Amino acid sequence: MMVAVTGGKAWQREMADSIGCYMMKQLLPRIRTCDVQIRLKDLASEGVDGYCHEVANRVFVIEVDKNMKMMDFVKTLCHEFVHVKQYVKREMVDYFDRKTISRKIRWKKTVYGYGTSYSRMPWEKEAFRLQEIYTQKVFDEGII
Repeated sequence: MMVAVTGGKAWQREMADSIGCYMMKQLLPRIRTCDVQIRLKDLASEGVDGYCHEVANRVFVIEVDKNMKMMDFVKTLCHEFVHVKQYVKREMVDYFDRKTISRKIRWKKTVYGYGTSYSRMPWEKEAFRLQEIYTQKVFDEGII
């Protein structure tokens, strides 16, 4: 398991690395083969706080807006690591459906189209719920 961080300021890279390693131990304690590249960049023009992409089997890129306040920065990292867990455990699978010629997401046993509204996506509901729990733990346990 490897977490690597690029971009941002030195203190942000250090925080992101600590949070990333902590989240991997919390969410995927038995997983040894999983690499996460965290990229701290300006995402303001994209209108998002962060992204999580699986670029190869158990290889992920997390992009986080480097311009956020510290609390939002921590919450976003925790949120995106929940998505890493969802992908690794195959709770969420992003795929191309050849029959309908469209991209789909399978969440547990239900298939969703890409048109599903963000607030109705169950994987996002879980990520928002868990980001609060893990953000609190990051501070309570002195991770940063």
